[in-house]
Amino acid sequence: MSSAASVSYDTLLGAGWVAFVGERILATGLPRSENPYREAPPSRAAAELARMLSAYWRGGPLPGVPDEIMHRACRTTLDEAIYRTVTAIPAGQTMTYASVANRVGRPRAARAVGAAMAANSFAPLIPCHRVVGSDGSLRGYAGGIDMKRHLLEMEADG
Repeated sequence: MSSAASVSYDTLLGAGWVAFVGERILATGLPRSENPYREAPPSRAAAELARMLSAYWRGGPLPGVPDEIMHRACRTTLDEAIYRTVTAIPAGQTMTYASVANRVGRPRAARAVGAAMAANSFAPLIPCHRVVGSDGSLRGYAGGIDMKRHLLEMEADG
């Protein structure tokens, strides 16, 4: 069996990465994030996703989330409902944690939405940067608030 590896891609904010084993995508890493995987020649799937993410960081559209990746990202059926709701938020727009919870039929689950966003190992593919606090403020993001702001502004301008 192959061991996990990664391929890097360039953005204006630094290198992002895609981790893979063969054709299976394991995770994506934001620019400037620690890459725990060794660099290796990419599989076809990893090279294609890295190309699409690089284009996204230059203002292109965010690629859709393949079902295989969605299933790998989800720990629970609630996570899946949350991630599917978040991926449906239009580029450059936001939704509050509470609104996502309401949309998935769990109005008291805003904290569960936050936990799912924090556990997202496929940012920005699963666009957790589009989820904001109840007052519209930018809250925690693995890449930092400045990166979250940058992504939202980039999408709004695109």
